[in-house]
Amino acid sequence: MKRKSYPMRRAWLALLTLWLAAVLAAAGQARAEPLRLDTRLGHADASGHLERLDDPAGALTVSQAAEAQAWKPLPASLSAGFTRDTVWLRLPIQVDEVARGGWMLRLSNSLLDDVRVYVSDGDGGSWSLLGWSGEDRPRREWPVDYRSPVIQFDPPTAGSYAIMIRLQSKNAVATRVEVWQRLAFDNQSRREGLLFGLYFGFYLLLICVHAVFWWATRAPMSGLFLAYIGNCVFNEVMSLGLVQQLTGLPVEWSDRMLGVGIAVSLPVALRIAFAQLDLAALYPRAVRGLQRLFWAIAGLCSLFVLTGHYAWGMQPTQLLALTLIVAFSTLAVYLLKQGWRPARFFAVAFGVFYAGVLIAFLRNLGVLPVNAFTEYISTLGTMLHMLLLSLSIVGRHERQRRRKERQQANVAADLARQHSHRLEREVALRTAEMQEEIQRRVLLEDELRASLELERRVFTEQRDFVAMVSHEFRTPLAIITTSAQQLARNLAAPVEKSLARCGNIRDAAMRLLALVDEYLTHDRMGEPRAEPRLTECDLRALLADLDREFPAGRIQCAYGPGRHVLLCDAGMLRIALRNLLANADRHCPEGEAVHVALREDADLQHIDVANSGDPIPADEQERLFQKYYRGPNALRHPGAGLGLYLVRTIAERLGGSVCLKTAGGAEPVCFCLSLPRRNAARAS
Repeated sequence: MKRKSYPMRRAWLALLTLWLAAVLAAAGQARAEPLRLDTRLGHADASGHLERLDDPAGALTVSQAAEAQAWKPLPASLSAGFTRDTVWLRLPIQVDEVARGGWMLRLSNSLLDDVRVYVSDGDGGSWSLLGWSGEDRPRREWPVDYRSPVIQFDPPTAGSYAIMIRLQSKNAVATRVEVWQRLAFDNQSRREGLLFGLYFGFYLLLICVHAVFWWATRAPMSGLFLAYIGNCVFNEVMSLGLVQQLTGLPVEWSDRMLGVGIAVSLPVALRIAFAQLDLAALYPRAVRGLQRLFWAIAGLCSLFVLTGHYAWGMQPTQLLALTLIVAFSTLAVYLLKQGWRPARFFAVAFGVFYAGVLIAFLRNLGVLPVNAFTEYISTLGTMLHMLLLSLSIVGRHERQRRRKERQQANVAADLARQHSHRLEREVALRTAEMQEEIQRRVLLEDELRASLELERRVFTEQRDFVAMVSHEFRTPLAIITTSAQQLARNLAAPVEKSLARCGNIRDAAMRLLALVDEYLTHDRMGEPRAEPRLTECDLRALLADLDREFPAGRIQCAYGPGRHVLLCDAGMLRIALRNLLANADRHCPEGEAVHVALREDADLQHIDVANSGDPIPADEQERLFQKYYRGPNALRHPGAGLGLYLVRTIAERLGGSVCLKTAGGAEPVCFCLSLPRRNAARAS
């Protein structure tokens, strides 16, 4: 049975081989699906739509390449590794709608030497050169000023097109192909510039911090870290093509500088890894030997790069880097099992870095695909690695410094113990004296603070009192001054007019005496704790008396149902009402009246004072009752900004409130003074 089964197995194996060959042949002849350009998306990735053709001699024209039979579909982006062959890419495109400003064809690899892009209609008839870019051409001749090759594609009409891309490079031929709308590309370029600024700003901050740290401490690890991070940043900016874009550096210099930088990074990174693992304490001879060996390898690879054999220098460097990553990872795991403490931090800080570098190198060698993840994971891993390494270096130096300080402190403590017994007695004697002195000074300080607070409060109350009195005395003094001037100018006036003017002077003087009595008797307004003098106050009579201080017909009163009698401090209420009326009179246009309405509501007596005039802006309404505040509408009239403040103060002293009921505009400006009516009920 076993002997008979062998021919059957061979037959099945032959059939399986033929089936796989047929599938692979069919896949090799399959055409990629066209990339549909939709103006609503603004961006399209060509991954999965590309076909690849290798031209070892680099002698095919675009027409010959288009007619070749060896095209193979690419499942993702191009990742050809280090190759001297010319690589052709074919991208069928379906344009649904002509986009404003056209489309931008972008290749992500900044280190491609020669990039030529051809375009034809969907039938693949005649081919025309769409653009020519790459590091072999001077930057000023690039079609688009960008860090990597970008070609503009302006289809005249909607339809099917085919794009052929011819690539050559001494660097790794690995790139993504993307198609952007012009506006979306411009926006992406600005965002990319901002991200690069933040990215390299992060590194610049680390470099500056460690430069200052090294200058201040001369810590060996800090100086080594400066060389390490400087080399990494240099390689990064050169790999991204930023230096070439900004300076126009020719490819003869840029490739050599980048190659030497990558080669030198190998022994520098090795030195950092040895220091972090503290391997010199375990294997001193091996560490010294490996450092010398890798410096020699770096020199040899740099020599290959400088003499134009770029791949000879870069491939060994990257293979050695991969070998070192595997070796250090294995060694770190072994040392972790042995309980070696430096291996703990090494596993974290270098683990993320090695993962990113491993992915980047495998992408350049053609093992991994080229996509956003494989392009940016190494960048993010490097940033995290540098941050952790920076914190470790600073923390290590700080721990060493503290260890030295503790040693010095122990020596000082031993010396101090020898004198402690002698000093304890002196300290005990002086402690009691100092405690008594401290208590005496604390009491004195409390007394001085209380006196200062009292003086400040008295000064504030005096200043407020003077400001309030000066504001209230202005109106009677103005009447006296005006009437006296009129008497002096017209001494021959009729007796009636002179008597009237004398009456005005007498009334104003009586008002001054009343004000003096109100403000100074018992210092009622100056003493916050003083109680108001409660008397029965008839609001009708009070308003009628105040009406005489204004032109005839200027004040119009409307009385709602009720007695409108309050039990309150009549002098304070008179001041509040006069200030409300004076404020309304100042802002009411000539020829119009100030309207006063009395109404009773439950336990409150409401007094509304309204006037037409300019509306009060919203940003001023909350500040109307502040002391000394005068809005823009009040700057045209004299005053000190105390009127409404006095109204609010008096309203609160009388147990009521005042508010801005309407701010003008569709309705007049109206202030409402509300006072409790329970006092009036008590009087009745």
